[in-house]
Amino acid sequence: MASGFRIQKVAIEGFKGFTTHQEIALDGCHAFLLGQNNKGKSSIVEALRWGLFGSRANESVANRNYSGDCHVEITFMIEGREWHLRRILIKGSRESDPKLTDDQGKEHDLQDVIPQLNSTDSGERTHIIFARPPTPRSRQPEDLSPFERAIYNHLGLTHPRSLRDQLNDFLKTQELEETSITDRLTGARHNIDRDISQLEGKIDDIVGSPPWGNSHPPTTADSENKVREIIKEITGNPPDDAFSGLSLDALIDEAKDALENRGSQDLDELEKEVEEIIERRERLEEFREIQEKIETQQSMLQDKQSEFDDTLENMSLDELQNRVNEKRAAAEAEALRRQIAETASDLLHRDEENSVSCPVCETKHSKENLEVLLQQIIEKSPGATTLELKQLEAQLKQAKDLKDEVQSLKSNFDKLKQEAETIKAYIEPEDVEELSERIKQCSVREASIKEQIDGREDWLSTIKHRLSNLRSEERFHDIKKKLTSMKQSRKRFERVEKECNRFVESFGDSVRAIREAVEVCLNERLEDDLPQISDDLSKVFASLTCHPQYDRLTFDKKELPNLKLQVASSHNPSVLIDSPDDVLNGQAESALNLVPYFTFIQADDALTQVYLVLLDDPTRGFDEEHIKILVERLAEWGEHVQLVLASHEKSRFRSLLQENFKLDSYIVVEPIGWTPAGGPQLKIERHESSQT
Repeated sequence: MASGFRIQKVAIEGFKGFTTHQEIALDGCHAFLLGQNNKGKSSIVEALRWGLFGSRANESVANRNYSGDCHVEITFMIEGREWHLRRILIKGSRESDPKLTDDQGKEHDLQDVIPQLNSTDSGERTHIIFARPPTPRSRQPEDLSPFERAIYNHLGLTHPRSLRDQLNDFLKTQELEETSITDRLTGARHNIDRDISQLEGKIDDIVGSPPWGNSHPPTTADSENKVREIIKEITGNPPDDAFSGLSLDALIDEAKDALENRGSQDLDELEKEVEEIIERRERLEEFREIQEKIETQQSMLQDKQSEFDDTLENMSLDELQNRVNEKRAAAEAEALRRQIAETASDLLHRDEENSVSCPVCETKHSKENLEVLLQQIIEKSPGATTLELKQLEAQLKQAKDLKDEVQSLKSNFDKLKQEAETIKAYIEPEDVEELSERIKQCSVREASIKEQIDGREDWLSTIKHRLSNLRSEERFHDIKKKLTSMKQSRKRFERVEKECNRFVESFGDSVRAIREAVEVCLNERLEDDLPQISDDLSKVFASLTCHPQYDRLTFDKKELPNLKLQVASSHNPSVLIDSPDDVLNGQAESALNLVPYFTFIQADDALTQVYLVLLDDPTRGFDEEHIKILVERLAEWGEHVQLVLASHEKSRFRSLLQENFKLDSYIVVEPIGWTPAGGPQLKIERHESSQT
C-alpha cells in the first residue's frame, strides 16, 4: 500500500521556526523528531504538510525574523521516479503556488502527477496524507469528522454518503427555489391584477368625462367614421380608397396631416396678403410723414433766411466784415494814443525842468501845458468808437450763425426731398394723389384679413379639439383591447401557475424519494458492515489504551448514516456512552483519533491508500506503557507507510525505536539549539551513527 510514495529530502528556509536554508535527508526512511519543545520539531512537520497542500485559512507560515521569501522543497519518489515539489511564499504575499518538476527538470501540474492527493487532520496536529481511488465524483461530505471520513473511505461509501448530503443540500436549495418560484408566481399574479386594475381605472376616468359627449360609448367603427367625416370637412372630398383598411390611429394621423396642410396653406395665403397690405400702408404713411417734414423744413428755412437778410441790413456778409475791421482799427489807434500819453506823462514826472521837449518831435513845450494836454488824452473815454465796434461784432456773429443754420436747414431739406423721391418710386401715382384715402383703405383691408385669420384659427382649433377627442376615443378602444388581453392572460397564467405548483411539488417529492432510497441503501450497508468494523476498531482501541473498563467502540444505529461514536464495555455491553470524553482520560482520547488509521492501514481490502503520516507530539497525556503500545503500533504501520513523528519524549522513544524498528528504516532528528537569526540547529542520527 502506497509503497511507491516516499519522501527523500526536505529543504526549508524562512518557514515558521526556520530562517537560513537547511536540508533534512530522509532517504525514504521514517523520521522521528525528538527533543525539547519550541526548538523547531513542529516546523518540520508543518513544512511537509504546507509544501504538499499550501496554507490553511488564516494560517501564517513565514518567519517574522527572516527578510527573504518562504521556501519549502520536498524531494520524493513515486514508483522509482524522483520528483521535486517546491513551494514559495513571496514576502508580503498571502498566496503560494506549487512548482513540480521531474528528474529531467520538466515542469508538471501536481494534480496531473498525484490527482488523488488528500490530507485529513486526524485530531490535533496529526495529518494523514492519503489517496482515494479516482472517481468522477470526488466531493467529500462536508459534515464528516476525520474519524467518520476514515471509516467511509475504508468502506468505499464516501460518495454514497456525499450523494446523500448533496441531495439534502439540493432539497434545501429546492425548498428555497420552491419558495422563490411561489413568490415569483404570486408577484406575477399581483402584477397582472394590478395592471388589470389600472386599466379598469383608466377606462373609468375616460367614461367619467367622455370625449364622445352624452351618447353611448362608440365602437371602433363609430370612431373611424367620425374621423372620415372630419377628413371630408377638411379636404372638401370624401376619403378615397387609400384610406380603407387603416386603423383608427392611422386615420387620426391622416386627418391631422390634412388639417396641417389645409391650415398651413390658408393661413400662409392670408398672412402673405396681410403682410403686403401692411407693407403698402407703412410705405404710404412714411411718404406722408416725409412730405409733412418737407413742408415744415421749408417753412423753417424761409423764416431763417428772412432773419439772415434782416440781420445784414442790405449788406453782404463781406461788407459787414469790412466795417467791423475798420471800426476795430480806429479803436486800436485810440488805445495806442492813450498808451503813448500815459508813457509821456510818466516821463514828464521824471523831468524837473519847466520847459521840456516833446518825447516824439523834441519841440519845446511848457511842462505844465504839456501835462494838461496829456492828461486830457489819458482821461478821454473810448466813447462811441468802441461801442459801435461791439455792436458791429455782435451783428457779424449773428449773421454767421444764421448763415450756418440756413445751410443746415437747406441740407436737411434736400435730403428729405431725396427720400421722398426714393419712396415715391415704389408708390402708384394715384396713391400719391389720394394719399390719406389710400392709407385708410389699407387699414380697413388689414383689419378684414386679420379677422379672417382669427376665424380660420378658431376653425382649426375646433377641428383639433375634435381630433383630440377622437384620440381619447382611440385610447379608450386601445385600453379596452389591452384589458381584454390581460384578462385572457390571467386565465392562462392561472393554468400555468397551477401546473407549475404541481410540477414543483412532484419534483421535490421525487428528489426526497431518491434521498430516502440512497439513505436506506447506505444504512443497510452500514448495518451489515459496522459490526465487523466495530470489532476491528475495538481491538485497536483496546490495544492502544488498555483501558480497564471501556474497551469497545460502537456506533449509534439511530443516527445512521451519521457515524456517532459510542464507547462501551465488554463487561457490560448494554451501557453505551455517547460522549467518550466523559469517561476517557487524555491519553485514551488522543489514542482514539488514531484508531481508524491503525485499523485500516493494514487491511488488504482498504480502498484508501495512506502515503504519509505526520504526527506532532501524539503522546501528550500518555504514560510510559501507552507510549510503548503506540510505538509498537507505529512499527506495524511503518511496514506500509512513511512516518514523520515529533515528540518531546526523547529518552522513551530512543529505546522503543530500537526495539520495534529496523535500524536502517528510520532516522532521528534532534534539535540541539535554536536562535531567532539562525533557526534550529539539527543533529541527525542514522544507523546508530550521527551526522550533524
